[in-house]
This record gives sequence, structure tokens and C-alpha cells, in this order.
Amino acid sequence: MKKINILFFLKIALLFCYIVLFSMPIYAAEEFTDGRIKLVLDDRLGKFSLYYMTDVEKKVYEPLFWDKDKRTSYLSLFIDGRVYVLGESASFKTTIRGSETKPALVFESKDVSITEEFSFIRTASSGVTNGIRIDYKIENWSARAENAGLSLLLDTFLGEKATPHFRTDLRPIENETTIDRTTSDQWWVSRNSRYGLMGSIFVTGLESPDFVFFGNWKRMNETRWKPEYVQGRNFNSLPFSVKDSAVAYYMDVGRVERWQKRQMTVLLAAEDIYGFEYNKTTPSPLVVQKEIREAPIIIVPETPPAPLPPGGQRLQNQNIALGTGGRIAGPPGNILLPIGPIRVDIQTLNELIAKVDEYIYFNRHVTEEELRGMESVLQKIKLRHGASF
Repeated sequence: MKKINILFFLKIALLFCYIVLFSMPIYAAEEFTDGRIKLVLDDRLGKFSLYYMTDVEKKVYEPLFWDKDKRTSYLSLFIDGRVYVLGESASFKTTIRGSETKPALVFESKDVSITEEFSFIRTASSGVTNGIRIDYKIENWSARAENAGLSLLLDTFLGEKATPHFRTDLRPIENETTIDRTTSDQWWVSRNSRYGLMGSIFVTGLESPDFVFFGNWKRMNETRWKPEYVQGRNFNSLPFSVKDSAVAYYMDVGRVERWQKRQMTVLLAAEDIYGFEYNKTTPSPLVVQKEIREAPIIIVPETPPAPLPPGGQRLQNQNIALGTGGRIAGPPGNILLPIGPIRVDIQTLNELIAKVDEYIYFNRHVTEEELRGMESVLQKIKLRHGASF
């Protein structure tokens, strides 16, 4: 009876610790590294940054597009006649989900969900990971069909001191240019004297964008959606910024029925003169694990969550068996966890709660050594987070 009482008190302590950890704000951007690529996701801004290891010996990473101000590259949603900059609009909640090898930025409102999912790839002649595949998905949760589209604006800079700023596998891009599905261009490059950024245009077998636009960044930024193409306009056109070019991908506005979705895929990588071989993904990802992590990461289920009311919480008063579809065991139930060190500790607490429940509900014998072990783990978690609870 004494041990049962201790178990009850231990469970209360574990649950309290769990609630405190889950409520802690997670402000640090998340880094994902594979081969020579580093991907950084920032859920505060709703933006991603991409870096290439230009010096393998010194492990020096350099940006593939402008990163001094991460707000200059962004994803926009056109829906119901309005344009939202995702990550900046208060109408959408931004979270990081997924796994170490397939993380995602997810933007949710009460009517629509946009997923920006990343995976690591190798280009045609590369022996290691040197790029990413980005799969975009719009899902309509509203009670009616919507007209919706997406645009991804990339503030490129590597080619801004060169002539031309861009080139494709077929031609130089010297002025404002729009490339639609009637052309045969497969990829574009923006490069300096040492390395370059390569982006897909249209790739057979993928849901490619409807068109790709090359133009002045300030003009595209102020237009927000689908700038009017002007033949012969260069990247210096006043009153816009001088020699400030950018690339934008567009999923043109189209009808999305209720509970249906639309998709688009973009590939970005370090320059490869042989282009993309889009289906050559890394067979066994060489993910660099953070030293602070002491437990495996929970994989978030691929099935989309139910729509949330504005500012709502996804809580269900139910216990779910550990290891079923990436969901967690014990209270508070069906919650998608953040990626990062706190997530590891939450996973550990879930396992301890499940073990304590097993001892209590099935009246299983628990040894003094097992009790001390569980209490020791709880104390380590508390100390790791400043023993503030």
C-alpha cells in the first residue's frame, strides 16, 4: 500500500512536470543537417533558411539565399480575394511538425491548412545530400469551395554581381522573365564565383508550379501577388531597388473543394551542371543529431489534424497507446509535439507515466530500485530546465 501511494504521488509529479514543459515557449529556430545542407526553420517568423557547406574541413556553411533579414523570402497564400503572408498574418497559427528527416512548417486557420514539408535530396551528380525538396499542400477545411493559390518568393543574391543574374539550362535571364508550362526549361541557377543556388522549374513526375517569375525583389514584394510582366524591364528599374533580383514560384489561383487539397513541389540545391534527378533522395539520411538529445524523436502522423477554432487547443481526454502512429501515451492526449530538446523530455515523461499507470492499474509489483530510477529521471528533467517546478 505504501508503494501504491508513492506511485500516485510520483504520477502527480510527472503530470505536473509534463504540463509545465509543454507550456514552455519554444522560441529557438530548429536546425536540420544532412550531408552538406543545413535547413533552419523558424516558427516565430514562419520562414525557412537554407545553407550549403562550402568548406568541408572547417564545416563552414554559407546561405543559398539572403538570410540577413529572413523576412525578405516568404510564402504567400491567395484565398477568397485576399493575400496573406504566412508567418506574419495573425489569422494563421504557425507550428513546426514532422521528423528530423522530414520536418514541416504548418500554417493553420479555421478554414484552411498550408503545409510546407521539407526532405533532403541529392542532385544528379552529387554523392551526398546537397539540396531539399519542398512539398506544398493547401487543404480546405471550410464549409465551401475556395479559390486559392500559393507563391514562394526567394530573395536571391548570389548572382547579383554577375551578368546575367540568372541562367536556366537553356538560356540566360538578363531581364524580367516569366516562365510557364509552354517552355522546356528544367532549372535555374543564381551563382557567385564560388558556389550557386539551383532551383527547379518544371520537373516531369512532380506537381510543378504553374509559372516561375524572375524580377526585381522590391517590385515583387510590393506587388505581393503575381506582378504584371513587362517585357524588357531589367533588375534596376526605378523606383525599385537597384540590382536586387528575386525568384517567385506560383501555384496559380484555382478551385479547392471542401476537404480537398492542391499541391506543388519545388526543388532547391547547390548548383549541379547536370541538374536535378528528382527521385534520387538520400537512401539512409545522415542526420547530424544534436548532442543534447537523449531519446528518439516522436514521428508526427502524416494524416492532417482536425480543424481548430481560432486560438483553440487540440486536447482530447483520452489515453493513446505509445507507439501508435506517432501519437503519445497518457494525458493530455492527442497533441502534436514541438521538435527539439523539450520534446525529448516530454517523450520521456510520457513513457514514465505509462509505466506508472501499468503498476497502479494492474497492481504490478514495483521494486525500490525501479522507484528510485523513475524518481531519478524526474529529478534530472527538472534540473535540466532550471528546477523551476
